[in-house]
Amino acid sequence: MHFRRFVLGAITTLPMLSLAPLAQAQVSPDAAKAFIQNCGQQLVAVVNANTGTAEKAQQLQTLVNQMVAVDQVGDYVLGRYKNIATPAQYSQFQVLFHQLLSNNITYQIKAYQGISFTVNGASVVGNDTVVDTTITRPGQAPADVGWAVDEVGGTPKIVDVIVAGTSLRITTRNDYASVITSNGGQVSSLLTVMQNKINQIKADQ
Repeated sequence: MHFRRFVLGAITTLPMLSLAPLAQAQVSPDAAKAFIQNCGQQLVAVVNANTGTAEKAQQLQTLVNQMVAVDQVGDYVLGRYKNIATPAQYSQFQVLFHQLLSNNITYQIKAYQGISFTVNGASVVGNDTVVDTTITRPGQAPADVGWAVDEVGGTPKIVDVIVAGTSLRITTRNDYASVITSNGGQVSSLLTVMQNKINQIKADQ
């Protein structure tokens, strides 16, 4: 559970509505493997570095913005509620989504060092190319993690993370939808929950 939260925070935080594809073009398995190999090496280097939490968080935030299609993932998890959100609510959602991702990174990296990252195979799954990897942590069993890669804006980007067979973008989309439907279909309720979560993470740091 802790590892799933780490992956979600570091890559995508890193929600059954529209199943429209997230990106415009598919990436070849070889290109996706090379991209994830590079991402993994950079991520591990930052996490394992003997630097302070604040510096790591800043470096990871930069990496995540480079590696992950954050805006597109945000659109995906907001789903059909993007169509009923006001322009101001949609803009606020994207700001909070970026902040939540960044703050989750800061919160989670405190507990992880000594990790290693191995790229295995890659295959086309639906609209995505999924790269299978193994992440090893000291004193814990290796974790198999899949990284869904698409071409966004002409470059490869991570659009989903699959842990124990579970898509984290779908899980997040369903969680967000549950918050909204439980509060009369009001997008503002989700914005409040997201802001409260950000405040809680900051208070715990």
